[in-house]
Amino acid sequence: MWGMQFHPEKCISLSVTRSQTPFHTSYILKDKGHTLESVTTAKYLGITISKDMNWDTHINNITSKANKIIGFLRRNLPIQNTETKTLAYKSMVRSNLEYCASVWSPHTEKLKSKLEQVQRRAARYVTNRYHNTSSVSAMLNHLQLPTLEHRRVRH
Repeated sequence: MWGMQFHPEKCISLSVTRSQTPFHTSYILKDKGHTLESVTTAKYLGITISKDMNWDTHINNITSKANKIIGFLRRNLPIQNTETKTLAYKSMVRSNLEYCASVWSPHTEKLKSKLEQVQRRAARYVTNRYHNTSSVSAMLNHLQLPTLEHRRVRH
């Protein structure tokens, strides 16, 4: 009979709490006698969940990935067409920054700023204007790219 095999070594235990003195316990799978590894963060369906439901780790992960994608685009899409570059940004970078944002939408200015910095970096790539006297806000207006926070609130 064909069926899915259960892999206990792929299972983990994540206790979510804000308590300063959390209750620690180990979980043992009855059939296999396998003790589950206890972790402080876990990635589930593309979202990094931490034990205290703080989204710093998740936002650090997605901004790092988005910045790497922008670097990839700079190296491999060296064209001058802003429409094509904007489309590449929206499909490859912004989609990663907004995935499941209704779950993890940040409330601190530090995390909001970290996300907006990625879009500002992408605007420099799309317009090919890297000089520090260039106004990124003007670039975003010209490209008609609203802030990521505005998009999260709207959705």
